[in-house]
Parts: sequence; structure tokens; C-alpha cells
Amino acid sequence: MKTFLRRLAILDYLRSSKVQKSTDDILNHLISSDYLDAAGKGGRSGDSVADSAAVRRTIQRDLNFLYGAKDVLNEEGDNDFGLEASRGTGKSLLWSLDPYSTLAYDFEKMPTYLALSFAMTQKHLSDIMPKNTLAEMERFFKNADTKLQKEASKVSPQQFGRLKESVEFYQRGQRLQAANYDIAVLDTIYRAILKSKQLTFSYRGKSYRVHPFGVVILLPKLYLVCKKHEDIEKPNEYRNFLIHKISDIDVATQASRVPESFNLKAYLDDGNMDVFIDPDDRAHYHLVLRFTIAESSNLIADLAENPISDDQQLKQINELQYELTAKVKRTIQLKNWIMGLGRVATIVSPSIIQQDILAELNALMSNYSDYETPL
Repeated sequence: MKTFLRRLAILDYLRSSKVQKSTDDILNHLISSDYLDAAGKGGRSGDSVADSAAVRRTIQRDLNFLYGAKDVLNEEGDNDFGLEASRGTGKSLLWSLDPYSTLAYDFEKMPTYLALSFAMTQKHLSDIMPKNTLAEMERFFKNADTKLQKEASKVSPQQFGRLKESVEFYQRGQRLQAANYDIAVLDTIYRAILKSKQLTFSYRGKSYRVHPFGVVILLPKLYLVCKKHEDIEKPNEYRNFLIHKISDIDVATQASRVPESFNLKAYLDDGNMDVFIDPDDRAHYHLVLRFTIAESSNLIADLAENPISDDQQLKQINELQYELTAKVKRTIQLKNWIMGLGRVATIVSPSIIQQDILAELNALMSNYSDYETPL
């Protein structure tokens, strides 16, 4: 019982502090609070204030237990208390509690727009949140729902029912069912990113050790963006792993090396998740695309509002024809988009992208060479 109370006192002491505390700070607090007394009776037989080394070992065992690992700087602990450790002066350790675990909030004063934001966060992001974050957010979700229930008295039940159902994520084009993935895998990736650690895992029968750079959601798939350890010095050797195919994942003890200059959005904007028709050809091309549009089409308005590149230009040639110019790369995504436009789009230039489309059309037609063409 004394051991339990002493460990509870350690957590309470750290929770009440806004700064990190050293092991000695914790030890002195326990002594002054009579959890370790001058008579030498601590939580374990043989503990004595006079025997400082033995007492320190006792407190260190307590801290290791609360953290969930013996080597707190290099091992991923099974930490349910939000305890965090970092290197202090020399070989000393500094301890604190995850600030989110001590967060207080006056839910009665929660504005309705914030309650709705929490409700929508719960609906759309719960499946991809880190486990600890989701656990901490549960009280916000619960109280947000209570707030919205109270607001329901001010509007009709039909209006209230629409609040959380008013926004959905959806895929454009042919909808694909999302593959099932292990939430524990995603949670391990998040922990490695937060702690700046490397990851080890199996992927399609091979073992990898990687430096995690981030997680990308491309509906309906989730990807881990990373570099293999042996490629960490190479500037553009990124790998994108499908998270639902990752297994046997662990946070490694080694620190990851992610440059401060790395920006995941810039990585995506540069087309690094695109699939190239020719992996050796990543050059930019000046695309000129001509459209012959029916009066009822919204294609031109869509392209004006959602351009395919930052430098896209749209010019009307005559009543029914428009010309689009843009800087593009030869990607599968571009090829599929142009083919999806059908007969309304004609590639004026460059010839290499014309050939990409013609090659695909010829291959497609060959699939039906044994079928009779209807009269």
C-alpha cells in the first residue's frame, strides 16, 4: 500500500507542476511529505534516507514503473499515466506529465460552434487519431454532445439531427472501399513521430527500418511517408508505404533524422505521391489542351475554380471551344484525367503526352479486338 501511495504522490506532484522535475526534486518532495521518513521507513523494507543510493533506486524503480520501461530514454514504455522523461544535466533525468493529461476546461462555457467542431472531429477523425489523444478527447466529445443536446431544445429535432450529418468525406470518380488497417499500427507510427524515433516493421514479406516523415490520407488509402535507414543521406529517396500492409511494427530505440526544413504539404505539392508513366522522366511539360464544349457542360467553370496547376491559363477560342495551358508532369493521374474527359478534350501539345494517350487507347482497343463492332 505504501508503494502505491508513494507512486500516486509522484504523479500528483508532477501534475501540480508546470515545469519538469528532476529525480532529486521528486525524492525531496516525498521526504518532506512523509512518504519517505527520517526513520528510514519508505515504501520498501531497507529504504532509508541515510542510505541515499538505496532510496534513489527505489524512486527510480517507481518512475520506471509509472513510465512502463526501464530505459526511459530509449525504450517505448507502456505508459498509461502520461509520464514523460528527458535528459537533464549530466546523467540526470527530468520528469513531467503530458500537458494534455492535465488539461482542464469549463465545458459549461463551451460555445455551440466549438461543440459542433468536436462532434464533427469525432465523426470524421476518430479512426486516424493517436490512441492517447483519442482517449483524452473522449471527455470533450462527450461534453460537446451534451452541449448540442441542450441546443436541440432551441431548434427542431430535424435541424439538430442535421448538425453532425451535414459534412461528409467522399471520393470523386469510381468509389473504392477502404482497406481495413490495424489502428495499433497507425498509433505506433504517431508515437514514433512524436518521440522522433525510427520504426521497424514488415511489409509484403520484407523487413524495414525507416525514419518516419509523416502520414498522408489519400482516400481511401493511408500512407506512411518515410526514408529507409540506408537511404537517409540520399536527398530524394522517399518511400510511401500503405499502412494497411504494414505488420510487426515497433518503435526503435534509435532517433529518427527528419530535417527541420521538411514540409509534408510541400512534399505533396511537388508531386511526390504521383505515379509517373516513366519513372525516369519527372520533367515538366507545357500542356496545351483544347476543349469542345456542349452548352450544358460545367467543365470550364470547374477548371476555372479548380485549376490543375498554379500556372493554368484558360482561353476561349470561339463560342464552343476553349484552350487550357498548364505546366504538368507525365503521371498516371494526368493520363487518367485526360482520358476521363473523353471526346471533349484534344491534346494539342506536347507530342509525348499525345503518345501516352494514344498508347493507352490502342492497348484498350486491343482488349476488344475479338468483339464485333455493332452496325
